[in-house]
Amino acid sequence: MAFFPLGLQLLQINYNGMKESILITGASGRVGKAAGKYLRKKGYKVVGVSRSVKENSESYTETHQLDLLKEEDIGDLEEFLKSVDAVLHLAWNIPVENFDTHKAWRGNIEMYHNVLKASRRAGVPIFINGSSIHAGTGKIPAYTVDADFENTPEPYKSSIDPDSDFDLRKERAEKLLDPREENPDSPYGWHKIMAERILKKAVGKGDFDIGVSIRIGGVNEDDKKELNGEPYYPTLYWSHKDLGRTMAQILEADPQQKGGYHQFYGVSDNQGRIFNIENSFIGS
Repeated sequence: MAFFPLGLQLLQINYNGMKESILITGASGRVGKAAGKYLRKKGYKVVGVSRSVKENSESYTETHQLDLLKEEDIGDLEEFLKSVDAVLHLAWNIPVENFDTHKAWRGNIEMYHNVLKASRRAGVPIFINGSSIHAGTGKIPAYTVDADFENTPEPYKSSIDPDSDFDLRKERAEKLLDPREENPDSPYGWHKIMAERILKKAVGKGDFDIGVSIRIGGVNEDDKKELNGEPYYPTLYWSHKDLGRTMAQILEADPQQKGGYHQFYGVSDNQGRIFNIENSFIGS
């Protein structure tokens, strides 16, 4: 029998307790690829699933093409879920339903229910729901497809104005948008609120140890803080580093300390931001 110094024994115990794997739906999208890339570099097993995902060793350990609306594919999904510690659900038919399509598509909620049920049956302890800032920006017309800056109320108008020095996070922090407030700006935003409610209820029933809804802001493939033609983008940008760091902290969370349901904005600490980004995982 081998003997180890006490410190080394404790280190080994702690390491074995770490959660080491995650399955990402909607894996062909920019958020999934950015999250996967960060987690792969940290040594996590990352399984990517979508209807169109291709091999991508930079972001995923393995990939599988599945249609989350087909019963036979959901059976395969459940088998893959049995070998992971967490799910990040991002699958959403964006061309049919987004904040700028002015309509909702029931299939997105059906996919969500299918993944949620399969995750519960597989015994996955952590479920992360990719929500959207559009579940809470109903009072900010500048963030709509029409980018109606003139009708955006103060103090938000001045904070997101690229020509203004006013910074809401510093000068009127009490006015930052609460991530629990339900104020959709579109049918898409309302569907995201439905998904948040569904997960909160599932966690309350004990289906998952930890449930997290993240109202994701601006994530782009090249990780740029500014985008041409989107003057207010710098106020809602979420960096790849902040995205990945958040996922890692959720995966490493102790259910005894962080168990239950959590909801927050996925936005970096940008100048002019109007979102409250406090959350219990990264201590911001």
